[in-house]
Amino acid sequence: MTRMKFALLMALLGGPSFHLAPGDFRWIPFTVRQTPTEVECRFEVLEGNPSVHLELLPMSEFRLFDRGQEHETMATTPEARTGDFRRMIDTRGRYAVLVVNARNAPPATVTLDFQTNVNPSNADVARTLSPQRQLAVILMSFAFFLATVTWSSRKLIQAMRASGR
Repeated sequence: MTRMKFALLMALLGGPSFHLAPGDFRWIPFTVRQTPTEVECRFEVLEGNPSVHLELLPMSEFRLFDRGQEHETMATTPEARTGDFRRMIDTRGRYAVLVVNARNAPPATVTLDFQTNVNPSNADVARTLSPQRQLAVILMSFAFFLATVTWSSRKLIQAMRASGR
């Protein structure tokens, strides 16, 4: 298991805990070079309201987030005093973990624990499809079914017309 070095984390975040103003965020960039890679994050609000949440994003979505645009997250926690997520990443690339304080919330002091595991055990690897992939499989199956029914019905109607002459 590889862990982000404590000194690097302190340098990125400014210490073992960090301050988030209303609407403020901190982010940790990382690169996945070997798949699957497990990402595990935990946060705790030491001072302030339970108005903080975590997000895991590919860098392309982080750029949208940073511009204030709609974006999709790979994993997120609800706004709370503490939260965590564990997510398996199966695509190489650059990602970001965000710690976000709500816009109209008071300032918060937060700690963050972030780690990656490039050799997850078989028990940790997902055995089901993500909701997005499930939807894609269902839609593709439905489209294939409709195409088959349409083609078959056309051939049947043509055969019925040919035999009726």
